[in-house]
Amino acid sequence: MSVLSAYQIRQVDHGDLPEISALENLSFKDPYPESLLSQLAENYPETFLVAKTRDSEIVGYAVAKRGMNRHHLLSIAVLPLRRRSGIGQQLLASLEERLGRGILTLELRRTNGAAFGFYMRNGFTETGIARRYYHDGEDAVTMQKAIRKTESG
Repeated sequence: MSVLSAYQIRQVDHGDLPEISALENLSFKDPYPESLLSQLAENYPETFLVAKTRDSEIVGYAVAKRGMNRHHLLSIAVLPLRRRSGIGQQLLASLEERLGRGILTLELRRTNGAAFGFYMRNGFTETGIARRYYHDGEDAVTMQKAIRKTESG
């Protein structure tokens, strides 16, 4: 856990957006534009989280839309050189805690095996295929997970 203690998870701040946008561009084939990230920060401030180092470098982020009983994970990303170090896990756990009880849904590229494995390890199940979901025509795998309140929450 000493690696994780080097990171702080907190709500997004508008000053974070240029760094988040750069991270988005490094992470996705079809990245969200900074204007959309800004809109997400405005619309979902409590469920738009960033992971920062002690040096204040943003190394990951996650954002979800909260609903009454259904939530939607819009995006989660970790800097390529920081992946597989527990940051994504910590972001997802923090997000689930904030979202509370309900079903968390998401889509991911059919060819993104690393992300598929990550979600399966975190209790998500595949629910279907969204044909030609992405701009380039690639299909998306749809997944979901039931979030239950913990005994302490």
